[in-house]
Amino acid sequence: MSYWRQPRGPMRRRTLTPAKLADAAVDVLDGEGEQALSMRRVADVLDVVPSSLYGHVRGRDDLCDLALDRALGRELGGLLSAAEKGAAEVAVAWFDHLTRHPWAASFVLERTPLGPAYLTLADVLCRLVSVAGVPPADVLGRAYAITAMVAGHAVAHHNARHRDAAGYDDVELSDVPHLAGAVADFAGDWSAVVRQGVQALLGTPARSG
Repeated sequence: MSYWRQPRGPMRRRTLTPAKLADAAVDVLDGEGEQALSMRRVADVLDVVPSSLYGHVRGRDDLCDLALDRALGRELGGLLSAAEKGAAEVAVAWFDHLTRHPWAASFVLERTPLGPAYLTLADVLCRLVSVAGVPPADVLGRAYAITAMVAGHAVAHHNARHRDAAGYDDVELSDVPHLAGAVADFAGDWSAVVRQGVQALLGTPARSG
């Protein structure tokens, strides 16, 4: 069950809030990586005993939900500004956000983000997909496809970050000539790939950034 679906009771300790938990979880994820996130580690960051967290969250999964929405919420204004240019530019801004928080892309793919920041982004994306001329019955499916593409590209970008632009620099490609040619011709512009992917999904003409 998502953090956002659990019933809300009274806070047991006013100095410990969901916002503080979210900020601490984001700090751990950004600074130490996904494997470091735990109730104990967040408690250490907040200088409290781990048991005090259970008045606000049920466990690590809730921390993941809070961190995912908090990280996006901090940068949501920039994504909403990009909406003036259409769905493709929102997707590029979201991709840039996910590359700044490499752990977030896998969270998006593993769980359904239901926090207020992600619901706002989903609402904007559905509106832009509709405005692009997608039939109402297909809007949600196209929005899901864009989400999967953006998050998937962010994961691929992270995996290839310390290698060549496509991530194939240490692989023998002589037996796969079409792939070898595509790798050789790839310009390394991940944002352009995301933009073009959204344009293809929406059936809109390509344009430069």
